[in-house]
Amino acid sequence: MDLRNGPTASLLDLTGQTAFVTGAAQGLGRAIALRLADAGANIVVSARRPDAGEQVAEEIRASGGKAISVVNEVTDTSQIEPSLDQATQAFGGVDILVNVAGGMHPFQSFLEVTEETVKSTLDRNLTGTYFLCQAVAKRLIAAGKPGRIVNIASTASVRPDFQLAAYNASKAALMQFTRSIAIELAPHKIIVNAVVPGPVRTTNTEWIYDDPVWAEAIKQRVPLGHPADPDDVAGAVLFMASKAAAHITGAQIVVDGGFMWN
Repeated sequence: MDLRNGPTASLLDLTGQTAFVTGAAQGLGRAIALRLADAGANIVVSARRPDAGEQVAEEIRASGGKAISVVNEVTDTSQIEPSLDQATQAFGGVDILVNVAGGMHPFQSFLEVTEETVKSTLDRNLTGTYFLCQAVAKRLIAAGKPGRIVNIASTASVRPDFQLAAYNASKAALMQFTRSIAIELAPHKIIVNAVVPGPVRTTNTEWIYDDPVWAEAIKQRVPLGHPADPDDVAGAVLFMASKAAAHITGAQIVVDGGFMWN
């Protein structure tokens, strides 16, 4: 039996690799960091708030994993190189980059959205990811190493959410960016993909799903009947970061319970 990528049990094993996860102090980012750590990866917990990031890093270490925390506000590109330097000092470099940090703007009519709202939304969801991908790719290429980049997009990139025009546009741009750099980086063996969540229950969104009106709406719009758990998204990220996805680039995995097409 010829199994090019090794035994099935080893396909999701990330032992010896280092994953840099942005927005890892809570919600999706935390779930992804924990899942990749469980698969054996060293984790760089990237977060805006050092205390929150360190708490997740300590959680990983307490479970027998290896992790450090770094301060990295994605809208401040001056923090990129120092945070990557810390990752290199601790683990020798970054093999896997997962861009989770981002966010919506307040629900607001397109006719009332300000220039500042558009700029800040693009900075959170596109610009920071753009230059972090660039910095990590440059380091991988200089070292002659393969790598993985996984960007967290949104079903809003295809099925726009009401009164979130700037957010919808930023996530659509992120998807096109992902496809673009997948082509450019393929000759360097750097694989780039996206995971596309639909409704997900996190600490930031639980107020929505606790509202009976919203809860009923989600039940009707999501064929599986409920929002995703953060670990549902984390499992898709693990797949994209693993040997199981060795010949997939410029692609997306949608984790939405059927929401996008209902």
